[in-house]
Amino acid sequence: MKKITLILTLVAGLFIFLSSCQKVEKDPVMDLNLSTPASFTSPESGTVLVLLLADSANPFVMNWNAATYSVSNDAAVPETNYTLQVGLADSNFVGAKELSNTKVLTYETIVYSLNNFLLSLGIPGDSTATIELRIISAISGAAQTSDTSAVITMTVTTFSPPVPPPPDETPHLWVPGDYQGWNPGAAPNVWSPANDGVYKGYVYYPEGGTFEFKFTAAPDWDHTNFGFGSEGTLSTDPGAGNLSVAEFGNYFLTCDTVNLTWTNEIRNFTLIGSFNEWAGDAELTWDNTNRMFTITMDFAAGAEVKWRANADWAVNFGDSGAGDNTLSQDGANIVLTDAGNYTLNLYLEKEVPTYEVIKN
Repeated sequence: MKKITLILTLVAGLFIFLSSCQKVEKDPVMDLNLSTPASFTSPESGTVLVLLLADSANPFVMNWNAATYSVSNDAAVPETNYTLQVGLADSNFVGAKELSNTKVLTYETIVYSLNNFLLSLGIPGDSTATIELRIISAISGAAQTSDTSAVITMTVTTFSPPVPPPPDETPHLWVPGDYQGWNPGAAPNVWSPANDGVYKGYVYYPEGGTFEFKFTAAPDWDHTNFGFGSEGTLSTDPGAGNLSVAEFGNYFLTCDTVNLTWTNEIRNFTLIGSFNEWAGDAELTWDNTNRMFTITMDFAAGAEVKWRANADWAVNFGDSGAGDNTLSQDGANIVLTDAGNYTLNLYLEKEVPTYEVIKN
């Protein structure tokens, strides 16, 4: 028994001795004091750059050296992110704009795009200004590793781009949603007659759905889509949630793609006129197949009618006078010359609302 105990004691001691001789691995440590920021290699500071419309398609390239980091154990450094910022001279980069955000050591664009960027910075067309550039480098996901390059300056001369021709049709967005099977190609539109990024229009949401929808920049899901950002704001993130209205009904939507905001206002239309001495409102029926409001009733000869929203005159539609059955705010009364039974149809989901008068 003593012999067995002695053997076990020797084995245990040998194990402890061998364990104490093993190398203890430690996590790699980065010494931020030994890191170096990125540095421009081209263009050189003081470069004079004259941009010309004739050179619009020519390339413009910037290059820089990588930022370096000192890490123990020769550990691999995660990818470094480089943000290229441009500001006006002597602005201390207040109001600066981001020209590029990349993980490579170069930035390439064309002269026309660079000129447009400089105009967005506040430099007028056909003028000369001095700009400052810097690169902010940081290891992805580690903000504390951020470092800034030496600033370089450039003197740039811009050009005034030609005025683009007006679009062939009024710019518009599509409004697909649960109410129509989430099919952008078959969805109603909202319109921007001023081509200023603000789109407006009517959409009717029938009973029985979720009243959820999005705005899309094309009749598909492959381009920019505008979903829920926060209350009253939009997000272009492909994973953004759906927008929604509170209940069924006819809504006037506004989508501001510049400021990424949106609003909705319920506007339920009714018919008013001489048939009820302009003192009441006849309810309309929604035809979901034809996306229109309709009403059929008897009228006396010479009856006059208009449509208005929410039983109020703040929003009311009469004939525009253009002779094409278009409607306008505060337009003329619509006159039904002969007595009889009529069907009146109201089409709101258009760039310009229209109406139809059918004598039955």
